[in-house]
Amino acid sequence: MDNSRIRKYFSSIGLAYSAFAAVTLMVQAAVIFLLRAVGTDVSALGTTARLALSMGSMYLAGFPVFLLLLRRIPRCPVSAEDLRPMTLGQFGICLLICIGVMEGGNLIGNMLMGLTSLFLGRQVDNSVISMVLQGDLIPVILFSAVLAPVFEELMFRRLLIDRIRMFGDRTAIVVSGVLFGLIHGNFYQFFYACGLGMIFAYVYLRTGKVRTTIFLHMCINLLGGVAGTVLLKWISAAGNSVPAALFSTMAMGLYALLLIALAIAGLVLLLCLWNRRYLAAGAFEIPASRRFFTVFLNLGMILFFLICVLQFWMNLN
Repeated sequence: MDNSRIRKYFSSIGLAYSAFAAVTLMVQAAVIFLLRAVGTDVSALGTTARLALSMGSMYLAGFPVFLLLLRRIPRCPVSAEDLRPMTLGQFGICLLICIGVMEGGNLIGNMLMGLTSLFLGRQVDNSVISMVLQGDLIPVILFSAVLAPVFEELMFRRLLIDRIRMFGDRTAIVVSGVLFGLIHGNFYQFFYACGLGMIFAYVYLRTGKVRTTIFLHMCINLLGGVAGTVLLKWISAAGNSVPAALFSTMAMGLYALLLIALAIAGLVLLLCLWNRRYLAAGAFEIPASRRFFTVFLNLGMILFFLICVLQFWMNLN
């Protein structure tokens, strides 16, 4: 397969993800337009309704279109001989590494958005955190810790990697992580989502089990999102009760310290295990000097990048 054919191949993949992002945005815009047309105050919609609109437009409208386009691209599954099941101990190590990458990426994103807020002269809020904090716990758990991991792991690991692993593990890991980070549409989430996406991709490449990455993804979302949300809601609900406020604040402090300790342990493990990683070459391995040009500088990927830039801009404004 020559370089021009590989570029067209990745362009087709980029077009499938572009269709997903575009259809999602159009459906959201259409629903908001219809709600306003019938006199509904969109800004007064509850968090559950906004989560349902976001998830519904992605997984009931965007995902089927994406799947229709991507299924035209042939899969290239790896031989079962090259796969190894993950033990419970290995899962625990991966979880620690994920926590470290999540917290490191979160720190970078918050620092960047802090500088952006200073440059713009106004606070750029983290809309995802605001939505989660304002929402009811059950819908938040359902959407962020169950539905999102399932669909995201199918989209960015199984369906994607099974089609690009023939170009080598390095290419598959980078593409999976970058596309996963971009689809989040904001800088608060981009860095840690990109890092986590690469780890999930590596796990999928070594195990061939998407259920493993789904469970890993669920654990991360529960620990990093839902647990913190519960504690913050607890602090808010304490009100003027001094004992309740003190106890909930201490619990939040212990949670933060635990997360920091786990993150440090995860980053140390990542550094210690880095040289033990195994990256298989693909049947059509792309040379490092041509990888970026071949994979990302094509029509489909550029279109996807532009749609994501629009999402980043919308979240800034």
